[in-house]
Amino acid sequence: MSDIVLVTPPDKVHYTDTSFLLVYPSSIIKTEFQDLLEQTNIPATVFLYEQSDQNQEPEWLLDIFHQVDYVILDIDNCPALIRSLTSYFISKNKTYWLTNSGDNVYNIISKNRVYSLDFLSNIIGGTLETEQ
Repeated sequence: MSDIVLVTPPDKVHYTDTSFLLVYPSSIIKTEFQDLLEQTNIPATVFLYEQSDQNQEPEWLLDIFHQVDYVILDIDNCPALIRSLTSYFISKNKTYWLTNSGDNVYNIISKNRVYSLDFLSNIIGGTLETEQ
């Protein structure tokens, strides 16, 4: 297993590893992501954003969003303030998004809708290598 650094608001770190931002991930997505990282041998920095309504810190989220390599956005779990930023987030190619909603306009903005995190090993390609 490789070195994993987990960062939550308001902390920030400087990194050179492959970086991920998980925005309000469900427990299923967290487990999938953890399993994926356990099978790799790359160092990674993971930013986890799942703030309570009282302390959302959207400035931190936007700052980190611009810095990371990959973003996983679980739309269904986002509160109203963060959901209002969804169109901006998914308009960027590095954002992969999940929702149970069948009828939404996000499909027009981005083709990066995913249903699980299986795609990550293919997207990152040579960066993720399975431990032997």
